[in-house]
Amino acid sequence: MRRIPIALAALAAAGAVAMAPFATAQAATAVSLNAPMARAGEVITCQEVDVQLLDIFARACDTGQWGPLSDFVINSRDRAVYRCATGWAEGSLWVRGQGCRRLQTS
Repeated sequence: MRRIPIALAALAAAGAVAMAPFATAQAATAVSLNAPMARAGEVITCQEVDVQLLDIFARACDTGQWGPLSDFVINSRDRAVYRCATGWAEGSLWVRGQGCRRLQTS
C-alpha cells in the first residue's frame, strides 16, 4: 500500500518540473499585459492606414508606445483622422485600433 503514495508523489514532482517553463512564460505574459496604457488623447500619425468598419490597422507610425492603447487618435498620411477607443501598438511598426470613428476635419 505504501508504494501507491510514493508513486503519486513522484508523478506530482515530475509534473511540477515539466510545467516550470509554462509558469515562466505565464509570468512574462502577465508583465506585458500590465504594461502602462498610453496617455489619453495621444495622437499617432501613420503612413499606411487600413480601415475595416470600426477597426484600423496602421503601419509605419510615429510612436514609441508598445502595448495597450486607450482613447487615442490616428492621423493618416491623407489627413484622415480617427479616434479609437482601444488598441495595441508595436512601436513604430504598427498600431491596431478598435472602436474607431472618423472625425470631421476642416
